[in-house]
Amino acid sequence: MLFAAELQILAKIRRLSDKPDADQSLMHTVLLTYPAKHRSLVRPMYKLLFGLVIAALWHDSAAAQQEMLPEMPGLHNLMQLSDNIWSGSEPVGDEAFASLKTLGVQTIVSVDGATPDIEMAKKYGIGYVHIPFGYDTIPLSVQLSLTRAARQSKTPLYIHCHHGQHRGPAAAAIVCRAKGLVDSAGALKIMENAGTSRDYQGLWRDVEDYTVPSDETALPQLVEVAKVESLPAAMARIDRNFDNLTRCAATSWNAPAAHPDLSAWQEALQLKERLHEANRQLSEKKHAAAYDAMFRKLLTESDSAAQALHAALHANDTTSATAAFMSLQKNCKQCHVMYRDQ
Repeated sequence: MLFAAELQILAKIRRLSDKPDADQSLMHTVLLTYPAKHRSLVRPMYKLLFGLVIAALWHDSAAAQQEMLPEMPGLHNLMQLSDNIWSGSEPVGDEAFASLKTLGVQTIVSVDGATPDIEMAKKYGIGYVHIPFGYDTIPLSVQLSLTRAARQSKTPLYIHCHHGQHRGPAAAAIVCRAKGLVDSAGALKIMENAGTSRDYQGLWRDVEDYTVPSDETALPQLVEVAKVESLPAAMARIDRNFDNLTRCAATSWNAPAAHPDLSAWQEALQLKERLHEANRQLSEKKHAAAYDAMFRKLLTESDSAAQALHAALHANDTTSATAAFMSLQKNCKQCHVMYRDQ
């Protein structure tokens, strides 16, 4: 008898389940159908039952909406993950932010290293959260920050990296996990649907291993513009990739006996992405005055050589890989002589 009322309002639950506090308002509506003296008896059962129903409906809704959508002006690789979560490329210019406004986005979450366009976002009444990370791993601090964004930021959310294909979908998958919209398999499905490359093994690993923090876990403060890694620090990481590639080159691009865990193409992948991100950062106005045209030219050439190296190794073309690596060595040596070793 108690479940009869539940069945009668199930359709209403489906219509309202995407609204904030829908379970509380619906439960209150049902309780009012009972005499006051009985409400305290049925309340615990309804609280549990409504929670399960709403959670199931949200899960179904999220699973059904994991699909790539047609591009909108200024937005690429656009993907809707639920009624309130989108992922895609970096929004650049008025048309991109106007598209986000059309989608009803309230908060943008950037996981890219580039400085977010806060002023443009404010122009359209949209908030920004900056949680940058690289292609090799999603650090625990980042996972906790994404959890906080999932729990506290105004929705709908738009989550982006640069192109919206690798880091952005990985972050969106964690946000969906934190919101209880998908399980681990569902999170990986988000990345698969987005076309996230399996080459970025650390992203896949960390999304799969993500555990939703308890409510008692301290979460980092969110900021509009995060402090990103300095160019010297980025170059230190690049040097380590370069050293590992030198070891692999000496063994015809195989893993050296002393370092059997090294993968030449994985090292080339990380080198390529780090050089590319460094090059992008230098293109920002605030960094332009700090480095002259020759430095930017050498960095751009190194960026291109690293991309050629990774492509050659991925194709198992060791001859082209060696040629690209020699070009990269030449550029790096010239840059070090002119700028680092003075």
